[in-house]
Amino acid sequence: MTEQSTQKNKVNTKRDEIRALCFIIFLLFPVLSATLISAYGLITWISLTLTGIPSH
Repeated sequence: MTEQSTQKNKVNTKRDEIRALCFIIFLLFPVLSATLISAYGLITWISLTLTGIPSH
């Protein structure tokens, strides 16, 4: 392998890592958090529908 080819691979690897990081930060985390919050709300709503409002 030549030195120029090795440098290109390092640049491509770094670019791929930055793309993966941006994907995780800007797409995956928001989608997962919205899904988890929605699922929690749905479970709470269903449990309140089935069992009734808790009394004091």
